[in-house]
Amino acid sequence: MLILRQLMHKLILIEKYLPTSFFWSNLVKDKKIQGLSVEELLEKYQGFEGELVFYFQLNGNIELLEKNIGECLELKILGKCTLLHVIDAPNTMPPSLENQVTKLGYDVGVCDEEKTIYSSIFHEILFGHHEELVVYKEQLNENFLFETQCIANKYVKMHDELSAQGKSVEDYEKMTVYEIWKQ
Repeated sequence: MLILRQLMHKLILIEKYLPTSFFWSNLVKDKKIQGLSVEELLEKYQGFEGELVFYFQLNGNIELLEKNIGECLELKILGKCTLLHVIDAPNTMPPSLENQVTKLGYDVGVCDEEKTIYSSIFHEILFGHHEELVVYKEQLNENFLFETQCIANKYVKMHDELSAQGKSVEDYEKMTVYEIWKQ
């Protein structure tokens, strides 16, 4: 019997963290990309870390997705928000939407409205403490995401090895590789 994996496609609207955020001072002291301010770093980073404004999981209903995209684009105008399609790799963007979006790269972490939204790239590379993970900053593209799924998978493998060694990495949830597209 053939079992098809359900497409795990999320539409999220996030707002970048602001200097008024309670943890801004930690971002300033922990940033690992030299030559960029925290503001510049947050502007360049195009992953799913930020204040969640809207979350919708696509379950194969393209019409509903297009309706939600329209609503999000209206909300986006009201604030400094980013509208992202977050797709569990190895799934890909539906062909009917590809001409409306731009592929940005691959983020790693947890993107689940019921559990949490957490980017390991953001917290453990850009603002991290473990040198074994921070060195992956050299593997990030211009959007501060991984260019390929292969690199992202290598990072997850290293992250899992550090967790198995008892290092204090974020391992409360299994890290997932996500393909990120911007609307």
